[in-house]
Amino acid sequence: MHQARYATVAKDLIEAIASSRYPVGGLLPTEIELCALYGVSRHTVRAAVEQLQSLGLVSRRKRIGTRVEARHPQIGYRQSIASLAELSHHLQAPVRQIRAVRQFVAAPEEAERLGLVPGEQYFCIEALHSTSAGHPLVVCASAVYAQSDYAQVIELAQAHPEQLIARLIEQHYERVIAVIDQHVQAQSLTLDQARVLSAEPGAPALCVVRHYREENGDLMAVCENLYPADRYSLVNQLRRDRMPASAAAVPPAF
Repeated sequence: MHQARYATVAKDLIEAIASSRYPVGGLLPTEIELCALYGVSRHTVRAAVEQLQSLGLVSRRKRIGTRVEARHPQIGYRQSIASLAELSHHLQAPVRQIRAVRQFVAAPEEAERLGLVPGEQYFCIEALHSTSAGHPLVVCASAVYAQSDYAQVIELAQAHPEQLIARLIEQHYERVIAVIDQHVQAQSLTLDQARVLSAEPGAPALCVVRHYREENGDLMAVCENLYPADRYSLVNQLRRDRMPASAAAVPPAF
């Protein structure tokens, strides 16, 4: 299976980094070289390297390559985000393990909380996400909501646990994700949530809700992720918009 192949490649690379065959500060072989080394496709190599990224072992640098950052996996999951493309890429890293799938009609309270249309038919895919098959630390619990028109993606999500569900909808139904609205809120884990995540009840957590939209604003999917606070961090870089010289010279009024 494809999952086993990229997991096998990832496991071997993790061991190679731990043994300093690929030392910290050095570069991994290129994608083409790894394809030849393991006899796999570039897609498989990319999935394997994404697992290493999710563990904090490597980073990808444009025009440089894949740099080794640490010998041993880091606990948790860190995202450094500067664009929608980077967000979509990083969200694919943790491996998904589907726990349940349900069909439902959106009740008013649930629709208001998630931004759904009351009375419409939806499905929900509930899952746990771990850093990799070889390192089964559960990073978060998730619930993805989408209209029943996209129900064929349920089988695709089961067949491709490394792929973002919204991305599968985008590819299978020829849609385009143009906007991702993200809302992050702190909370405490309930008893049931703590049990599922192997954490302490009452421990701090982050609830991250993302709405995936097309250019016209139509909602494609909603993803609700719950992360124990010690397993996730989000880093954003904000840049000042360029202003005309005349405007920049005027101090702001408060």
